[in-house]
Amino acid sequence: MSPARTREDDDDPVTATYDVYLTPSQAEQIVLLQYPNRVRSRPYNKRHGGCPEDVRVKPSTGFIEVDVGLNTTFNFNKYKGLQWGDALQTSRDLHGNATGTYGPAAGFGGPKPRSGNVGRQSLKDSAARDTQIANDLLSFHDAEDEKRVLRTQTLGGQITRHDAPEEAGKPVYFVGAFRDDQLHMTKVDGTAHMRPQFHHLDAEEQRARISASRAAALDSSDARPTGEARSILAREQKVGDGWAEGGRDRLEDRTRKQLQEAEAEEWVRLEYVDEDMQEAYDKFAERMFVRDVEGAARLKSGMDGWEYLDAVSAPRRDSPTRRRKRPPRRRAGAEEEHDGAEEGATGGAEAGREGGE
Repeated sequence: MSPARTREDDDDPVTATYDVYLTPSQAEQIVLLQYPNRVRSRPYNKRHGGCPEDVRVKPSTGFIEVDVGLNTTFNFNKYKGLQWGDALQTSRDLHGNATGTYGPAAGFGGPKPRSGNVGRQSLKDSAARDTQIANDLLSFHDAEDEKRVLRTQTLGGQITRHDAPEEAGKPVYFVGAFRDDQLHMTKVDGTAHMRPQFHHLDAEEQRARISASRAAALDSSDARPTGEARSILAREQKVGDGWAEGGRDRLEDRTRKQLQEAEAEEWVRLEYVDEDMQEAYDKFAERMFVRDVEGAARLKSGMDGWEYLDAVSAPRRDSPTRRRKRPPRRRAGAEEEHDGAEEGATGGAEAGREGGE
């Protein structure tokens, strides 16, 4: 260890010290939501005009979605807003898809129809749809009040649980809160990367497919409608049980199982509280600090410095592709000569003993 430097020659002096406290485990889960596509200077809150309006989560599979309101007065394509709003409304009417969820959170199967025969449900043709959108453009505010406009952006992701078996050995995240000369640390139960979801495009593509299948059915009564998106639960595995033995097959089985669970699980709605509201400040002061600082137990390390270094260091493992060195092979002739020499030496010793006798 190098000698400690004096304060005069220290180019990085200590400016402040803090007492660190670990808050007790919370009854509620603390999930850190990260927004990679959003600059830090413009968080999603009411002050910056991007306040979340709806939050929903699937606790078992970990999918979470947030609907953020959009400003429709400027930098907003009203025609596309009406078109995609109609597509999502059609998804709600035909399939009962209240949240308009597609993609992995819905098992990649899309919403399921309300009845066995989708054709019985009403669906506007292209001319009637264009006429409605043209009329709504003239009275856009009325259409917005009647919720016929897509005026929210959906952000979604999947929560990574830090206590999951596959996360063993990885870093543990904490949230820190300062108070005077104290730093209070609260463990984070999971993290999620929230990225824009394009459910409105999936709804528009599904509407176009249904409309095309109905048009083909009208042209020919014998024509069968084109296949629609089937849910993961409705699909059947047509391969033998003995085929799925490799690692890739097991991965596909796990992925299929996760999608089935995501499709079957219902959304659970959460209440969102803006960070500038007094309720948020009250919960922050109540849950993020140790109340009895004087009576808090002091942490004691169960290992010394060397044991700690061994625990945090990566274990040394031989590469599986590395060839081990083999002992050198002896030639057969050399082994026979060596054995003959040993026998001659033994025989000479015995002869010497007999002659001495």
